[in-house]
Amino acid sequence: MKEIILFDIDYTLLDTSVSKRYYREKISKLANVSIDDFILVEQEYKKKDSGFTDFHPDDYIEHVCKFYNLNEKSVRELFFSDDNFKDALYDDVVPTLKTLSDKFNLGIFSEGFEDFQLTKLHKSGIMNFFEKDLTFIFRRKLEESSLALLPYNCFVVDDNPSVVEALAKTDKFKTFWLNRKSNEKDLVCTTIHGLKELNSLI
Repeated sequence: MKEIILFDIDYTLLDTSVSKRYYREKISKLANVSIDDFILVEQEYKKKDSGFTDFHPDDYIEHVCKFYNLNEKSVRELFFSDDNFKDALYDDVVPTLKTLSDKFNLGIFSEGFEDFQLTKLHKSGIMNFFEKDLTFIFRRKLEESSLALLPYNCFVVDDNPSVVEALAKTDKFKTFWLNRKSNEKDLVCTTIHGLKELNSLI
């Protein structure tokens, strides 16, 4: 029986900052305003949220459309343009998933709105690598009710050190901290700086 690896999505598989840059450029051009001015308006929406994973495209698009009096269908098409997500994939994602999928069952362990997180996987072209019954997307991924649904002793790869450290403390999961930003290593979890390192570690 194959072992299981669960991956976070944002900043693990996709560089979400690329997606943001793409749709900001497109929508600000439609609104005929500068990127800086657009970001100021965008911040008014974000102030309503309690965190990054509370972002939902429908509310965001509604906010932008109302402020600039834009056509919602046009803004939605720009926001969900395939290249916003395909170009956000880190270079090591597809080669690593192809290699690992031969030996492991792959899944997702993510936080946010399920429909939007699944859209990211679909539009970036990597949905087919992950088993449907191993796709875990929660509004709050570290709640006990969320962790109780994860397969025991599975591998988990996440860019957030607080997440992997919390999982490691349960002694129920094998965790990897994916630190793409620096050479820093975690004292509790195995640290990797790129996904390809997984090929030699598991």
